[in-house]
Amino acid sequence: MPSGFLNKFESLILMRIKSFCTRFGIFVLLLIPYFVSAQSRDKSGYYKDIFMDSGVKLYDRKHLIAADSLGADLEVFLATKNDRNDTLMQHRCFAGWEQDRNGALLYPDGSPRFRLLYVNGGLAGSHGRSLGEEGRERIREFVSAGGSYLGTCAGAFMASAGYYNDDNIYSKNNNYLAIWPGRVRDTYLQDKYFTMYMDQECPLLKYDDFGGDRKVEGIYHLNGPHAALQPQDSVPEGTLPLLRVDYDTIPPIGPSIDNAVLCWAYKANEKAGTVILMSSHPEDIATGERLHLMESFLQYGMDGNGVPSVKGELIPGEERKMDKDTEDNDPLYTKIGDRQYHHFTVEIPKRTRKVVITLEGYDGSDNFDLSLAAREGDFAFHHAALATNMEPGCKKRLQIERPAPGKLYISVFCETTVTSGFGENGFEYSGRTDVLNGVPYRIKVEVR
Repeated sequence: MPSGFLNKFESLILMRIKSFCTRFGIFVLLLIPYFVSAQSRDKSGYYKDIFMDSGVKLYDRKHLIAADSLGADLEVFLATKNDRNDTLMQHRCFAGWEQDRNGALLYPDGSPRFRLLYVNGGLAGSHGRSLGEEGRERIREFVSAGGSYLGTCAGAFMASAGYYNDDNIYSKNNNYLAIWPGRVRDTYLQDKYFTMYMDQECPLLKYDDFGGDRKVEGIYHLNGPHAALQPQDSVPEGTLPLLRVDYDTIPPIGPSIDNAVLCWAYKANEKAGTVILMSSHPEDIATGERLHLMESFLQYGMDGNGVPSVKGELIPGEERKMDKDTEDNDPLYTKIGDRQYHHFTVEIPKRTRKVVITLEGYDGSDNFDLSLAAREGDFAFHHAALATNMEPGCKKRLQIERPAPGKLYISVFCETTVTSGFGENGFEYSGRTDVLNGVPYRIKVEVR
């Protein structure tokens, strides 16, 4: 389950706790805000859960029903006029500008700032062209660094490398992303409703049983693609079919696509995010299995983020400076972004009496809130840390007595973030916008 919101099991626990409080006293109420904050306070190193692209030549969708039903945090880029100003604002959003030089999707070090990017339907080639090569490259970087991608219809087309035309000739599209480096075919079917089914091993069944028959009926389709899984040697390794169309459930209305794969997933490696391509449109449905299907896409994608990475091993007695900018192309020493974790390790020898970790900001950049945490043997996220210092400000000290020998993980977390509102083009930032280009700091560990 993606951190940042409660799953159904956790929600049930909270309901039981509240019922218990009502019957037996108020002291248990103290558990509820703590329990929620342990799950949602730090987002496990992401600013928010989902960024939705409703940009130039895409559906101008402002809300995502499945995100609301999951309780997931959502931000949107919105193009309503598809004019020059929309294109300019879209370029700022994805490619970056002075206030946010790495773009909204990425932290200063190139790590994903959101768990998942959702790209709407519309005109794939036109939208890809409007992003420009710099905007397209930012999305590729987002996925390769661990952010997941979900595209429906045009969003699925755009994620591919290109398509086969009517004469079975492959055409590469330079305005596409190729984050799934395979090829698609157009279904040439418009304004239809499909029944789709899943194999027994489909990972979406982890999130819902879909009535026990592994089928979802009435999924709207508007000219979306299906995966070209032949010839076999053109299918990228790691491609996983998720949904096939049950074409026998509808009258013959065009080329046969019975059992064709209309939804599939791909993950290039453990550090990359999961790419989910869906030919049709379950995203506007507010109830039933089609809603559960869209929820499952989001959950599967956010569960499929890349594994966290370590910035480096701290050498006892040596100060490490994290003060590089995005343009320096040195992510192991780059500043930290809003609600981001930086992870480090240090080797603890046997018979160590104590470890002292210190954190300091820089003059002129010491009015940010950075927290410090440590954990033995695994990443030191707040909710699982052995020790934390979450006091306001940059300057921190953390002391651990008689630590276990072996690898000690240390994390720095940036509590400071922007204030997000909704304007003409969707999200608008105010407040601490100076955090967007990163906060420099120095960290040092002493082993005694």
